Amino acid sequence: MDSAYVFDSEQATKLLMKNYELVKTSGVSFIDKRIRFLIARLFAGNNEIVQPEKFYEINKEFKRQLGMFTALNGNVRASLVGLLMASDNAKRDSVGQVISNYNTLIEAGFKRTEYTYFAAYLLLESENPTLTAKKAKTIHQLFKKDHPFLTKSEDVTTAVFLANLKEENVEKLAEVTEYYFQEFAAKGFRKNDSLQFLATTGTLLYGEKDSKFIRRVDNVVEELRQKGVKIKPLHYSSIGILAFVMDGRKIDSGLVNLIDDLQNQPGLRFGREFVTALAISLYTEKQSGQMSKEQLEGLMVNVHILIAMEQAAAMSAAAAASAAAASS
Repeated sequence: MDSAYVFDSEQATKLLMKNYELVKTSGVSFIDKRIRFLIARLFAGNNEIVQPEKFYEINKEFKRQLGMFTALNGNVRASLVGLLMASDNAKRDSVGQVISNYNTLIEAGFKRTEYTYFAAYLLLESENPTLTAKKAKTIHQLFKKDHPFLTKSEDVTTAVFLANLKEENVEKLAEVTEYYFQEFAAKGFRKNDSLQFLATTGTLLYGEKDSKFIRRVDNVVEELRQKGVKIKPLHYSSIGILAFVMDGRKIDSGLVNLIDDLQNQPGLRFGREFVTALAISLYTEKQSGQMSKEQLEGLMVNVHILIAMEQAAAMSAAAAASAAAASS
C-alpha cells in the first residue's frame, strides 16, 4: 500500500455532493434522502460520476419488467439500479437476472421482502443461483438455530454472502460466524443484525477462527473513540472492513475531517450516526483503492466485492427504515 497516500476529505465531500445532486435531478422521484446519499456514495467511492440518464432508464426498465403489482418500492428499486451501475452491471439482462434471482430465493424458502431483493443482487456473483439459494437457506436455518429471536428475514443477505463462498461445509461457515459473533459480543458489541454482519465479514475474510481479526477491529474501535467518534451498531460492518484494509496502520485525520465536512452539508443533517457510517464506508473504499494488485490477489475474498456487499446491506437497512417511517 502506498504509504505516501493522504486522504483528501474535501475532494471526497465534493464528489459525494455532486453525485447526490445528479441522483436528485435524474427524474427518478420519491427516493428517501438517505438512499440518494448511499447511491451517491457508490460512485464517489469509485471516483466516478453517476450518469443520470442511464440511472433513469435502468429504473424504468425495472418498472417495465415487474409491472404494476410488485413488492419492490421506489427506494429499493433505485438502490438496486445504483448498485448495478456502480458494478458496471446495468443492462437489461442484469435487471431480468435480479428479478429471476429474487424468485429463486423465494422458491428456496425466503420471504418476499426488500432484503430478498438485495440478496438477489448479491446472487449475481453465483455461477449456479439455484444451488447457492438452497445453500443460503440452510445457512439461514443454522443462524436461526443459534439465534432464534435475532435471525429474521433481513439475514437473507448475510446468508447469501456466505453461500457465495466455495466452502461447501455450511456447518463450518455457521460455526466460524458464531465464533466471531460471540467474541465481538464479549468485547461489548451489541447482539443485533449489525453484529451478525460484522461476524460474517470475519468469516468471508479469513474462512476460519482468527483472533487477529478481533484484535484489529478492537484497535480500530479504540482509535476512533480516541478521535471522538462514537461507535454505533450502524458502523459495525464498515469498521470490520476498515480494520482489515488498514492492516494495523493508523487512521489519519482525514476520516474525522470527512465526518465534519459531511455534517455541514445541506441535506445531510440526519444526525451524526448516519453521517459517520457514510464517512467510514467512503474512507474505507478510498483506502482499499491504495492496495496493490498483489495484496488484492492475496485475499480470500476480493475486498471490493466485500465493500459492495456492505453497501447492499446498508441500502437494504435504509430502505427498510424508510418503509417503516412511511407506514408509522
